[in-house]
Amino acid sequence: MDWECWQCHKRMGGILYQQALLLIHFLAGFFLNNAFLIPPKHFFPIARLLLWFGFGAMGHREGFIDVSSWNTPARKDAPVEGRYRWLSMGILLTEALTCYKYREGTGNIIDAPTPIYVWLPWTATFVTGTLFWVYLRFKPGHSVKYPGYGEAPHEVRVVGVTGRKKVKSN
Repeated sequence: MDWECWQCHKRMGGILYQQALLLIHFLAGFFLNNAFLIPPKHFFPIARLLLWFGFGAMGHREGFIDVSSWNTPARKDAPVEGRYRWLSMGILLTEALTCYKYREGTGNIIDAPTPIYVWLPWTATFVTGTLFWVYLRFKPGHSVKYPGYGEAPHEVRVVGVTGRKKVKSN
Protein backbone atom coordinates (compact mmCIF):
# COMPACT_ATOMS: atom_id res chain seq x y z
CA MET A 1 0.00 0.00 0.00
CA ASP A 2 1.36 3.40 -0.96
CA TRP A 3 0.74 5.97 1.73
CA GLU A 4 1.28 9.37 0.18
CA CYS A 5 2.38 10.91 3.48
CA TRP A 6 5.84 9.44 2.86
CA GLN A 7 6.22 11.44 -0.39
CA CYS A 8 4.30 14.72 0.20
CA HIS A 9 5.26 17.23 2.86
CA LYS A 10 1.70 18.55 3.05
CA ARG A 11 0.28 15.13 3.92
CA MET A 12 3.02 14.48 6.49
CA GLY A 13 2.48 17.94 7.96
CA GLY A 14 -1.26 17.26 8.21
CA ILE A 15 -0.61 14.11 10.19
CA LEU A 16 1.86 15.84 12.53
CA TYR A 17 -0.52 18.79 13.00
CA GLN A 18 -3.43 16.49 13.79
CA GLN A 19 -1.41 14.46 16.30
CA ALA A 20 -0.13 17.60 18.05
CA LEU A 21 -3.64 19.02 18.43
CA LEU A 22 -5.02 15.69 19.69
CA LEU A 23 -2.19 15.45 22.23
CA ILE A 24 -2.83 18.98 23.53
CA HIS A 25 -6.58 18.29 23.69
CA PHE A 26 -6.06 15.07 25.61
CA LEU A 27 -3.66 16.56 28.16
CA ALA A 28 -5.61 19.80 28.59
CA GLY A 29 -8.72 17.77 29.38
CA PHE A 30 -7.05 16.44 32.53
CA PHE A 31 -5.24 19.57 33.61
CA LEU A 32 -8.16 21.99 33.08
CA ASN A 33 -10.31 20.07 35.54
CA ASN A 34 -7.49 20.20 38.07
CA ALA A 35 -6.73 23.89 37.46
CA PHE A 36 -10.37 24.93 37.85
CA LEU A 37 -10.94 22.51 40.76
CA ILE A 38 -13.80 20.79 38.93
CA PRO A 39 -14.92 17.52 40.54
CA PRO A 40 -14.86 14.35 38.42
CA LYS A 41 -18.66 14.07 38.23
CA HIS A 42 -19.47 17.43 36.67
CA PHE A 43 -21.05 18.62 33.43
CA PHE A 44 -17.96 20.61 32.32
CA PRO A 45 -15.91 17.66 30.95
CA ILE A 46 -18.93 16.34 29.05
CA ALA A 47 -19.79 19.77 27.64
CA ARG A 48 -16.17 20.33 26.61
CA LEU A 49 -16.06 17.00 24.77
CA LEU A 50 -19.36 17.73 22.99
CA LEU A 51 -18.13 21.16 21.90
CA TRP A 52 -14.87 19.65 20.70
CA PHE A 53 -16.74 16.99 18.79
CA GLY A 54 -18.34 19.77 16.72
CA PHE A 55 -15.24 21.95 16.37
CA GLY A 56 -13.00 18.98 15.76
CA ALA A 57 -15.22 17.47 13.08
CA MET A 58 -15.23 20.73 11.12
CA GLY A 59 -11.52 21.34 11.63
CA HIS A 60 -10.51 17.81 10.64
CA ARG A 61 -12.73 17.91 7.55
CA GLU A 62 -11.19 21.21 6.55
CA GLY A 63 -7.71 19.77 7.05
CA PHE A 64 -8.59 16.71 4.97
CA ILE A 65 -9.84 18.88 2.11
CA ASP A 66 -6.69 20.99 2.31
CA VAL A 67 -4.38 17.99 2.22
CA SER A 68 -6.29 16.02 -0.40
CA SER A 69 -6.55 18.96 -2.81
CA TRP A 70 -2.84 19.79 -2.54
CA ASN A 71 -0.99 19.54 -5.88
CA THR A 72 -4.18 19.15 -7.92
CA PRO A 73 -5.72 21.46 -10.53
CA ALA A 74 -8.89 21.76 -8.41
CA ARG A 75 -6.87 23.57 -5.72
CA LYS A 76 -6.68 26.77 -7.76
CA ASP A 77 -10.44 26.94 -8.27
CA ALA A 78 -11.46 26.01 -4.71
CA PRO A 79 -9.04 27.44 -2.13
CA VAL A 80 -9.23 26.22 1.47
CA GLU A 81 -9.48 28.95 4.09
CA GLY A 82 -8.63 27.18 7.34
CA ARG A 83 -11.10 29.01 9.61
CA TYR A 84 -11.99 26.08 11.83
CA ARG A 85 -8.42 24.84 12.10
CA TRP A 86 -7.34 28.28 13.34
CA LEU A 87 -10.28 28.36 15.76
CA SER A 88 -9.40 24.90 17.11
CA MET A 89 -5.73 25.79 17.47
CA GLY A 90 -6.55 29.07 19.22
CA ILE A 91 -8.87 27.40 21.72
CA LEU A 92 -6.36 24.63 22.44
CA LEU A 93 -3.53 27.11 22.98
CA THR A 94 -5.78 29.11 25.32
CA GLU A 95 -6.54 25.94 27.28
CA ALA A 96 -2.83 25.07 27.44
CA LEU A 97 -1.94 28.57 28.69
CA THR A 98 -4.73 28.39 31.27
CA CYS A 99 -3.37 25.07 32.54
CA TYR A 100 0.12 26.56 32.77
CA LYS A 101 -1.08 29.71 34.55
CA TYR A 102 -3.04 27.84 37.23
CA ARG A 103 -0.53 25.04 37.78
CA GLU A 104 0.57 26.22 41.25
CA GLY A 105 -1.45 25.84 44.42
CA THR A 106 -4.04 23.43 43.04
CA GLY A 107 -2.16 20.19 43.63
CA ASN A 108 -1.32 20.00 39.95
CA ILE A 109 1.35 17.55 38.87
CA ILE A 110 2.57 19.56 35.87
CA ASP A 111 5.78 20.54 37.68
CA ALA A 112 6.57 16.98 38.75
CA PRO A 113 9.56 15.54 36.87
CA THR A 114 8.48 13.42 33.93
CA PRO A 115 10.22 10.02 33.72
CA ILE A 116 12.62 9.48 30.83
CA TYR A 117 10.62 6.53 29.49
CA VAL A 118 7.72 8.96 28.91
CA TRP A 119 9.39 12.08 27.50
CA LEU A 120 12.15 10.41 25.44
CA PRO A 121 9.89 8.49 22.99
CA TRP A 122 7.59 11.52 22.57
CA THR A 123 10.54 13.85 21.95
CA ALA A 124 12.26 11.42 19.57
CA THR A 125 9.05 10.92 17.58
CA PHE A 126 8.39 14.66 17.35
CA VAL A 127 11.96 15.49 16.31
CA THR A 128 12.11 12.63 13.76
CA GLY A 129 8.74 13.60 12.27
CA THR A 130 9.74 17.26 12.03
CA LEU A 131 13.07 16.46 10.38
CA PHE A 132 11.36 14.14 7.90
CA TRP A 133 8.84 16.89 7.11
CA VAL A 134 11.71 19.33 6.46
CA TYR A 135 13.32 16.76 4.14
CA LEU A 136 10.06 16.27 2.23
CA ARG A 137 9.49 20.02 2.00
CA PHE A 138 12.87 20.91 0.53
CA LYS A 139 13.81 17.81 -1.47
CA PRO A 140 14.13 18.21 -5.26
CA GLY A 141 10.81 17.59 -6.96
CA HIS A 142 8.69 18.24 -3.87
CA SER A 143 4.95 18.72 -4.30
CA VAL A 144 3.68 22.26 -4.85
CA LYS A 145 0.40 23.96 -4.12
CA TYR A 146 -0.63 24.21 -7.77
CA PRO A 147 0.65 21.69 -10.35
CA GLY A 148 2.87 23.11 -13.05
CA TYR A 149 4.17 26.00 -10.96
CA GLY A 150 7.87 26.70 -11.54
CA GLU A 151 8.44 24.12 -14.27
CA ALA A 152 10.42 24.50 -17.45
CA PRO A 153 8.23 25.43 -20.44
CA HIS A 154 9.13 22.25 -22.38
CA GLU A 155 7.61 19.97 -19.71
CA VAL A 156 3.93 19.29 -19.22
CA ARG A 157 2.76 17.81 -15.95
CA VAL A 158 -0.26 15.54 -15.88
CA VAL A 159 -1.51 15.04 -12.34
CA GLY A 160 -3.98 12.29 -11.49
CA VAL A 161 -6.19 11.87 -8.47
CA THR A 162 -3.29 10.62 -6.34
CA GLY A 163 -1.08 13.62 -7.11
CA ARG A 164 1.73 11.61 -8.72
CA LYS A 165 3.68 13.39 -11.45
CA LYS A 166 4.12 12.19 -14.99
CA VAL A 167 6.44 14.25 -17.14
CA LYS A 168 6.18 14.36 -20.90
CA SER A 169 8.75 16.04 -23.15
CA ASN A 170 7.92 17.78 -26.42
